[in-house]
Amino acid sequence: MNNAIDSRTIALAALFTAASLILSFVQIPIFPAAPWLMYDPSGIVCLIAALAFGPKLGASVAIISWLPRVFLDPFGAPMGMLSTCLFIVPAALVYLKGKRTRRASLAGMALGAALSIVLSCAMNLLVTPLYTAISIEQVAGMILPILLPFNALKMLINIAAGQALLAPCMNVLKAQGAVRP
Repeated sequence: MNNAIDSRTIALAALFTAASLILSFVQIPIFPAAPWLMYDPSGIVCLIAALAFGPKLGASVAIISWLPRVFLDPFGAPMGMLSTCLFIVPAALVYLKGKRTRRASLAGMALGAALSIVLSCAMNLLVTPLYTAISIEQVAGMILPILLPFNALKMLINIAAGQALLAPCMNVLKAQGAVRP
């Protein structure tokens, strides 16, 4: 795979970034025990970008699409960037190394999801006490009943959507000559 980025790839990266940015503002409560924790589907777009164009471009899409949110949520946005990148980069690396098979995509997504879940729980220990009146001990008490299940559910949704959308998206991108067959 060559490192040159052509204008088509730049345009597609911009489209993926715009779609991810828009979807980051779609906030869905998916865990009744913690209605303040919201799921947004932007990670799915970043995942497809990473699987189609590689981990660097996928990470770029994730980071750039989260940047505007830094002004609205200076603690949550960096956590979102890290969590998303830790999900999509391993997924893309395993997928590309595994010759772009369904099994490789699932293994990569599972690895990335596990890493993202661990990071999200750990980051909450550090970040949540900075902007709330909740102590580290209280956050630690929320890991098993709230944070772990929420993040696991979020990743399961991302994996299911990623698996459902990967083949159709890759087919369209291949037909347009945007990615190699």
